[in-house]
Amino acid sequence: MVLDMDGTIYLGDELFEQTLPFLELLEAQQIGCTYITNNNSRSRQEYVAHLERMGIQARPDQIFSSAHGTLEYLSKKLPDVKRVFVLGSAGLVEDLEQGGLALAEGRPDAVIVGFDRMLGYDRIAQTAYWIKQGLPYLATHPDLICPTNQPTVLPDCGAVCALLEAATGRRPDFVPGKPSPAMIEGVMRRNAIKPTEMAMIGDRIYTDMRMAADAGVMAVLTLTGEATAEQAAESTVKLDMVVTNLGDFSHQLMAARSCRTN
Repeated sequence: MVLDMDGTIYLGDELFEQTLPFLELLEAQQIGCTYITNNNSRSRQEYVAHLERMGIQARPDQIFSSAHGTLEYLSKKLPDVKRVFVLGSAGLVEDLEQGGLALAEGRPDAVIVGFDRMLGYDRIAQTAYWIKQGLPYLATHPDLICPTNQPTVLPDCGAVCALLEAATGRRPDFVPGKPSPAMIEGVMRRNAIKPTEMAMIGDRIYTDMRMAADAGVMAVLTLTGEATAEQAAESTVKLDMVVTNLGDFSHQLMAARSCRTN
């Protein structure tokens, strides 16, 4: 089972009441789970701590963010990239360094742009300069805004890349985060499972569900986040199941398992 986080198991800092019973059900049924997110503002270790504060016990290897999708892409497509210039949070940098990359002191091998709530003009200008030099340029994910339950708008990686495109005339060469199937394919490789053995639960049609559909994975849309029932009904992306929340999915999961054993 692959679970999106914000909008699926919690919103902001508020855990949905159905989440813990659902996770207990997965454990009782011996169904493994991976938490997947485009938001790389936290490192893998920081996500483990964040989930623990909400009462969720997760191992580091159960966290797969767009930082890890980026590492997977580089290892397959650009294995010679070792030194990078990163426009992103300390959490993103930590995960990239844990994955074997180093921050470039001079000319980098590639430019990586992620989510950074501490953006400064000088860093944006330096990023634009390296992009203009024609170096490989990756954006970790395409999200324009980051979900929040606070009265604000949080411009995300896609919005920053739009600024950089206006300044440089270049779009990212590749975006490994959702909806790219590269994200979920990375999870499958790490867990040695096939698409038919996996289900993806998320709240966004154009990222979570598009990724699942393109990867041949069961797509389960929950209506606890961004997508509405009306949008689900009109979706051009194949949805295998639409549920009101994780509790609803729990009932349907157990009903399906009961039918299979009878």
